[in-house]
Amino acid sequence: MPLSLDLSSPGDRPTSRHVRQNANLLSDLLNEAIAYLDGEDAAKLVATARSAASQETPDGEAPRLDHLFADLSSDKAIFLARALASHSMLANIGEDVAGRRRHAEADAKPGDERPRTLVDAVKALVAEGKSPAELTKAFAAMNVVPVLTAHPTEVRRRSMVDRETEISRLMALRRHHLPPDLDADIRERLFREIALMWRTRLYRPERITVKDEIRNALSIVRTSILPAVIDLYADWSQQIGQHGQMAPLLKMGSWLGGDRDGHPGVNGDTLKLALASQARVILDWYAGEVRKLWSNLAVSTAYTPVSEELLALAGQTRDPSVHRLDEPYRLALELIFDRLSAVSQKLTNQWVAFATSRTDVEPYTHPDAFVADLKIVIDSLERNGGERLVGSALRTLVEVAQACGFHLMSLDLRQNADVHERTLHELFQRAGTGVKYLDLDEEARSKLLISELSHQRPLVSPFTAYGEETTRELATMEAAAQMVRDYGHGCIGAYVISKSATLSDILEPLVLLKQVGLVWGGAAPRASVKISPLFETIGDLENGPRVLRQWLELPLSRTILGDRPVQEIMLGYSDSNKDGGYVASRRGVARGASALAFEAERMGVGLQLFHGRGGSVGRGGGPAAEAVLAQPAGTVQGRIRMTEQGEMIARRFGDQPTARRNLDGLAAAVLMASEREAHRPDPKVEAAMTALAEASFHGFRALVYDDPAFEDFFWSATPIGEIVGLNIGSRPASRTASRKIEDLRAIPWVFSWSQARFMLPGWYGFASGVERAGLSTGQLQDLAGGFDFFGALLSNMELALAQSHMGIAARYKDLSPNKADAQRIFDAIQREHDSARQIALAIRGGSALLDNQPELAESVALAGLSVDPLNHLQLELLARRRAGDQDENGRLAIQLTVAGIAAGLRNTG
Repeated sequence: MPLSLDLSSPGDRPTSRHVRQNANLLSDLLNEAIAYLDGEDAAKLVATARSAASQETPDGEAPRLDHLFADLSSDKAIFLARALASHSMLANIGEDVAGRRRHAEADAKPGDERPRTLVDAVKALVAEGKSPAELTKAFAAMNVVPVLTAHPTEVRRRSMVDRETEISRLMALRRHHLPPDLDADIRERLFREIALMWRTRLYRPERITVKDEIRNALSIVRTSILPAVIDLYADWSQQIGQHGQMAPLLKMGSWLGGDRDGHPGVNGDTLKLALASQARVILDWYAGEVRKLWSNLAVSTAYTPVSEELLALAGQTRDPSVHRLDEPYRLALELIFDRLSAVSQKLTNQWVAFATSRTDVEPYTHPDAFVADLKIVIDSLERNGGERLVGSALRTLVEVAQACGFHLMSLDLRQNADVHERTLHELFQRAGTGVKYLDLDEEARSKLLISELSHQRPLVSPFTAYGEETTRELATMEAAAQMVRDYGHGCIGAYVISKSATLSDILEPLVLLKQVGLVWGGAAPRASVKISPLFETIGDLENGPRVLRQWLELPLSRTILGDRPVQEIMLGYSDSNKDGGYVASRRGVARGASALAFEAERMGVGLQLFHGRGGSVGRGGGPAAEAVLAQPAGTVQGRIRMTEQGEMIARRFGDQPTARRNLDGLAAAVLMASEREAHRPDPKVEAAMTALAEASFHGFRALVYDDPAFEDFFWSATPIGEIVGLNIGSRPASRTASRKIEDLRAIPWVFSWSQARFMLPGWYGFASGVERAGLSTGQLQDLAGGFDFFGALLSNMELALAQSHMGIAARYKDLSPNKADAQRIFDAIQREHDSARQIALAIRGGSALLDNQPELAESVALAGLSVDPLNHLQLELLARRRAGDQDENGRLAIQLTVAGIAAGLRNTG
């Protein structure tokens, strides 16, 4: 097993100077563009606002900019909001370009203890005594799947992302020492791109559609994620793969077009659109690679024999050129190309991009058949020329095809358990069974559903009319069944059941999928789709192991899970946070994961955890690799899926080097976490952690759910009301029309607190939990040393505390009409913030937030420079709107401030 590593000297380490230089250049160019296009007075207005917002006040509070914005017309408000939002976006680009250099150098730095690549992880495990056979077995068991999801608060348009991508590319060129004339040319091109950006509309006139979300995400997949995956497989094959081949350990997943939980715009049509769009991307790449191989493999039988299998494959080519009769590799590749083109025509109604003529050959019925043909080519080359004649491109093509199939990314289906209950209720009623499903208790429901799975008789009749919801559900499942027939089983990642709480919640979708042929009933039921219950609330996380045990005790679960049973469970960070606060949520997820792993092992079943993380700290955000390494021992098992949402997709995968680094780091972390030996923490430490989580839960609930004035405070002291009405994301912000926090989706909950600079979901409840539990600094330090996840929890919480700005948050508090309640609630939040900050610093012995991570501290500070003025402008506009000003330009200006603040803070939802 080769382990060659490039550990060449990385050169000079960058400092904050690189970030500031980049940010200053881009800021100057935007000011220059505004002055050039709109005049000096316009540029001066922007500069004044930015300067005023950055001024420190003697008491440390946020400066008041009322005098600056009070007389601003709505037209000028839009102009200023656009300018400030553009400054925020450009500041991010400046930091990212410097950050990519910093990360690249950090990854290559000799002596770095934590493996940041899969190659480094393998090297570390070999040094610990792992044999090649053990590692090969570990690779075969790995299943690492980042899952792209839409974001209800996504604000950027594709056209703006394109401008940002080109600006990033040009800035990256300036890292090199360039001749003055070339540097001047790049600066001028940067000016043009920024000027074009300034003239491009930032906001959407209409709400984004699911089709838009699919197209936007696929743009990033095409330009950066897929190239990164290809590069990784090529490198892994050469450096750590036995015989030059790697198991398909890294795959991509998606919810775009399949996540219909509370989303009226997702249905069978969006499912088909998503998979067809994905297929076009991957089939075009396959076809391009086959064309390149055709050019390279002009091998003549006059000089070397070929295998009988290859001759048979070549003999199937339609109308072979007389000039190619002695070149069987080319003939075989012509056939492969034509069959790929036929697949594209069948799945996407288009030929592949490189097809010069139409073909009447049969399409591949399954990706495995495509891989099998490629392996015939490989086998013939090996037998008649040797391993070195095969080349990395052909092997990489096989490996990517095994990982991506014809679907590129596996698409999950997700629906709420409540919808399943209503759908089954109607099916039983219309079938004339006399069963009133909604009236049954849990035991009766489970017994009935098990009975339905024990035979093949359907509930659905094509001659019966059903209600709108049931018709839509059945049509979506029918579409999924057709997709499985067209693309193969790998195209559907899992059927995720939101709001899972009972055994019947797992059985219900199985009965529904039976109606469309994705589940087969009988004495030994089978399924071609994995069922993944999602445990979301604190209570559901605690109850999850019991539900898993009930499911695995059923004989039918073993036939449904198959010969090598692995049960996937999804863990929710978002709703558990909104339910019980940051600490209780993280503890609940970690404790639930351990209990689920124990239960699965006891029942002889493998476990795959699916972490439903968001971008913000309050929703499980933070570096993915560090999150994996912080998982309880025994819970990773080589398999993990985790969501990557909206705004974080562009940040983590927006360009090929960044995508590659994050994917490689994630794979390395999964391997290392899987090989880590389990150890039980000290019982005293365990008890302290439990006490802290429980006390934190009660502290959070006391504010958010027990204080009768809190709901009104939230709706008035954050821009949640305005966010609900803006064209942001394709999904409604709330599951119902009520204002109840219980019904609000977790993402807009977090997003609203971020906009108002509270960052409350990322830290509230920690300090009161410490006080209620009576924990000392020493005990907390023991916790940090005894639980990997607690160290990560503290690190992420410190970031959220640093990103909050209580001075600006106080201004949002002033928007509340009930001044007395607002002040009382804000004072409680302020006390909790101050206490959390003091405790966090005491645990690690710091004197200022993030003083142990100076680069991150500067990143937060730079973000503040661009975001603070946007907050002040937003406050002015919110005050006007709530005073009755419904001017359309004012609404658009608010939307621009929302976009700018989200862009500047990044991990806002």
